[in-house]
Amino acid sequence: MLEIMLYEWRRAFSRKKVIVLVIVSLFFEIAVYLAVAFVPSERVKVLLTPFYPYMWALGVLLPQSLLLHFLAISISSGSMSEEYEQGTIDFFLTKAITRSRFITEKWLGSFTLLVFIYGIMVILSLLMSFSLFGSQQDVYLLPEIVASVLFSSLVFFNIAFMIGEVLRRSSLSFIISSSILIGSILVSDVLEFINLITHSPQYITIAEYLPSWGATQLPFILVSNSPFSILIQAIDLLPTISNNINIAIISVLVYSIIPIVMSFSSFLNRDIPKKIS
Repeated sequence: MLEIMLYEWRRAFSRKKVIVLVIVSLFFEIAVYLAVAFVPSERVKVLLTPFYPYMWALGVLLPQSLLLHFLAISISSGSMSEEYEQGTIDFFLTKAITRSRFITEKWLGSFTLLVFIYGIMVILSLLMSFSLFGSQQDVYLLPEIVASVLFSSLVFFNIAFMIGEVLRRSSLSFIISSSILIGSILVSDVLEFINLITHSPQYITIAEYLPSWGATQLPFILVSNSPFSILIQAIDLLPTISNNINIAIISVLVYSIIPIVMSFSSFLNRDIPKKIS
């Protein structure tokens, strides 16, 4: 198992878009901390001072808004599709390995890479917050928040993995998965705007059925009643249209399980081509 997982890590880091997204994510996180710590306006500093003990949460949740989902898509979209495009899948299947084991280890390799990269972001946020803003409070919430972020990332990770397996084209998989993410977020914003105008709750219900809602909102719902909830609202791209955590969990489960089942079904039952150009 370790051999294929490490192979998957090397393959993922060979993609320029993965490297670029990792660098952008880390740079953006560092830049936000430095901007808050060295803001020139004394008035802004006074307003931000009460939130200094909770700055650890800023970096932990900052990637959740959008960057982490793009990173998940960039890693998983090429996991299976590039094997078809480069014809390397034949090499592995000629060895003593079953199809189910191969796709399972490919998935695990890709997801553990995402966990590793996000872990670096979390460690960076802790180092920056303690060094720039002093002692931090409520850090006991960290494991719960990290677990919810990784759980939520499964939605678009699995969607991109499934599209890559079904279409067997890495570029198409990335474009379609990214379009689903951005389109779902935009539609949610429009539905929230219509709800504000019409005060009709059915628009909120529709928004809750979109894949981006549970995927992006679950971690924010968990900390919606925390002392740093105002700070969290500042980095949440989507409006908080609902605080129903049960629906958010169900949304993540549904949009994660269906794509991965489709991925395994496709790989286990379809013919394996020699090479796709």
